[in-house]
Amino acid sequence: MSRIATIALLLLFLNASAQHQERTVLVYNVAFGGFSAGIGSLINKPKEVNWKKAFVRGFWQGSIGGLINYSGKKVVYLVNKNQQDVYAWPAKLLHAAGYSIIENAAAYAPFLQNWTIDAGLLRFDFSSATKKIKARLLPEALVATIIAANYGKFDAGTSLRTGEIIFKNNNLLNLPTLSEGTSGVTFGRAIVYAYGPQSGYTKDRILSHELVHRFQYNEYQVFNTWLQPFYKKTNSTTLKKIFSRYVYADIPFLFLPYYTLYRVRLGQHYYRNFYEFEAERFSTNSYVPR
Repeated sequence: MSRIATIALLLLFLNASAQHQERTVLVYNVAFGGFSAGIGSLINKPKEVNWKKAFVRGFWQGSIGGLINYSGKKVVYLVNKNQQDVYAWPAKLLHAAGYSIIENAAAYAPFLQNWTIDAGLLRFDFSSATKKIKARLLPEALVATIIAANYGKFDAGTSLRTGEIIFKNNNLLNLPTLSEGTSGVTFGRAIVYAYGPQSGYTKDRILSHELVHRFQYNEYQVFNTWLQPFYKKTNSTTLKKIFSRYVYADIPFLFLPYYTLYRVRLGQHYYRNFYEFEAERFSTNSYVPR
């Protein structure tokens, strides 16, 4: 009986801990969307607009976007649960909608005016004001594809079913930043996974984790809106034309905080790196030991 009681108490503890972790990722996503959009709104507001009103406007809109981002990440679990990578597209579309709302609010644009989604090497923007779709090259996606190609073979089928740039390798991946082989890695906008039995995980279990990293990368692109005043001050009309029409300034903002935490938390405290914890939490929908 004592063993049964111990197991029951352990299960109750894990359930309570899992609920706490769920609240943590929910609050993070809503808060990140709210504050990043609120600060962006302050930066990009017209001079005559009161700063408090601008921040509140950006904050509540960004919070809505953050909640939708959270929902998109929750859908990622279906990839792992059902072992079907086609669930990646619903997750991607939902997350793109959430991010679009955040970016739109941070740019101080009219509510729900601008929408964006990336696919492969391109970013697609749609404005309800102009009714036009604009496609621009993502430089980081090109660089990430070249790097990922060194670690695996291009997986066209999975790429089409997920809307992501996916490579596969039948061996564990050995990277300079890792002391041991790993079953999956995301280079910003490109994913490589190990699909052999030695990986210890199914393909879709690995992909679900890495897809969350892809979403994290996208979310940090909101900081481009904070740089809009500097872009506007650029005197070169050629550069303005290139970046407004053909190329998106795809700055890998996520890399600095991620790798700072990665170096500090590598090893037994791997999931104390919040980005790894969030990816594991959404991909497994279960308690993540930290």
